[in-house]
Amino acid sequence: MKLGDIDVVGEIIDLNFQLLRTQILLEELMKHNAEHLKLPSQEAMVEINEFTLKSIQKKFPNMNIGKKGEEPTEE
Repeated sequence: MKLGDIDVVGEIIDLNFQLLRTQILLEELMKHNAEHLKLPSQEAMVEINEFTLKSIQKKFPNMNIGKKGEEPTEE
Protein backbone atom coordinates (compact mmCIF):
# COMPACT_ATOMS: atom_id res chain seq x y z
CA MET A 1 0.00 0.00 0.00
CA LYS A 2 1.37 3.38 -0.99
CA LEU A 3 0.68 6.74 0.61
CA GLY A 4 2.08 9.35 -1.70
CA ASP A 5 5.57 8.14 -2.52
CA ILE A 6 5.85 5.95 0.63
CA ASP A 7 5.41 2.16 0.64
CA VAL A 8 3.57 2.13 3.97
CA VAL A 9 3.50 -1.64 4.54
CA GLY A 10 7.19 -2.02 3.67
CA GLU A 11 8.14 0.88 5.92
CA ILE A 12 6.12 -0.51 8.84
CA ILE A 13 7.74 -3.94 8.52
CA ASP A 14 11.25 -2.46 8.18
CA LEU A 15 10.75 -0.11 11.11
CA ASN A 16 9.33 -2.82 13.36
CA PHE A 17 12.31 -5.06 12.58
CA GLN A 18 14.79 -2.26 13.24
CA LEU A 19 13.04 -1.20 16.42
CA LEU A 20 12.84 -4.72 17.87
CA ARG A 21 16.47 -5.46 16.92
CA THR A 22 17.60 -2.21 18.54
CA GLN A 23 15.55 -2.88 21.66
CA ILE A 24 16.97 -6.40 22.05
CA LEU A 25 20.52 -5.15 21.46
CA LEU A 26 20.07 -2.36 24.01
CA GLU A 27 18.65 -4.77 26.60
CA GLU A 28 21.60 -7.14 26.09
CA LEU A 29 24.11 -4.31 26.41
CA MET A 30 22.43 -3.05 29.56
CA LYS A 31 22.25 -6.55 31.07
CA HIS A 32 25.96 -7.24 30.48
CA ASN A 33 27.25 -3.76 31.38
CA ALA A 34 24.97 -2.64 34.23
CA GLU A 35 27.87 -1.83 36.58
CA HIS A 36 29.48 0.52 34.03
CA LEU A 37 26.33 2.02 32.56
CA LYS A 38 25.76 5.78 32.65
CA LEU A 39 22.41 6.89 31.25
CA PRO A 40 22.07 10.13 29.24
CA SER A 41 21.09 13.30 31.09
CA GLN A 42 17.67 14.87 30.61
CA GLU A 43 19.30 17.54 28.41
CA ALA A 44 20.96 14.87 26.27
CA MET A 45 17.62 13.08 25.87
CA VAL A 46 16.01 16.33 24.67
CA GLU A 47 18.81 16.70 22.10
CA ILE A 48 18.39 13.07 21.01
CA ASN A 49 14.63 13.56 20.59
CA GLU A 50 15.14 16.77 18.58
CA PHE A 51 17.74 15.13 16.33
CA THR A 52 15.45 12.14 15.81
CA LEU A 53 12.49 14.34 14.89
CA LYS A 54 14.59 16.36 12.42
CA SER A 55 15.88 13.14 10.85
CA ILE A 56 12.33 11.83 10.37
CA GLN A 57 11.21 15.19 8.96
CA LYS A 58 14.13 15.08 6.50
CA LYS A 59 13.30 11.51 5.45
CA PHE A 60 9.61 12.34 4.94
CA PRO A 61 9.60 16.04 3.96
CA ASN A 62 6.06 15.97 2.54
CA MET A 63 4.39 14.39 5.57
CA ASN A 64 4.25 17.50 7.82
CA ILE A 65 5.59 15.56 10.84
CA GLY A 66 5.91 17.27 14.22
CA LYS A 67 5.71 16.61 17.95
CA LYS A 68 2.35 15.48 19.28
CA GLY A 69 0.36 18.46 20.49
CA GLU A 70 2.49 20.96 18.57
CA GLU A 71 2.20 22.41 15.10
CA PRO A 72 4.97 21.15 12.77
CA THR A 73 7.49 23.82 11.85
CA GLU A 74 8.36 24.66 8.26
CA GLU A 75 12.07 24.90 7.45
